[in-house]
Amino acid sequence: MEKPKNVSLAVNLSWASLAIGPVKMMLDPTGPAHQTSFMQAALIVIITLALIAFLILKFSAGKNWARITLLVFFFLGMAPAFFILPAEFNRSAIVGILSIAEGILQGYALFLAFTKPGSEWFRKDKSTV
Repeated sequence: MEKPKNVSLAVNLSWASLAIGPVKMMLDPTGPAHQTSFMQAALIVIITLALIAFLILKFSAGKNWARITLLVFFFLGMAPAFFILPAEFNRSAIVGILSIAEGILQGYALFLAFTKPGSEWFRKDKSTV
């Protein structure tokens, strides 16, 4: 079964969302990432980007476990986001807006992946394709 267009869109939205993170960090010089040593912050960013990129690649390949893992990460990130957003807006409106955009992109990508025809595609056995 060919990958549905809405899954391809979900993958592209996920990549766009991932790209926002480093941009936000550069635009927020007084944010949490800049309150640690450069090496520590760089290591955290590299590991996080690598992990999410790996999940997006597996998500794009139709791995259901990657879709579910991204959903779990999304919900784990939503709870603290409500407390972090006001502080981001206090430091920079652009950073706050980027955070909201990041959440919308992730949320819509997951919506596409968990609704038809995306949800059906993830349930198909792709080993025969």
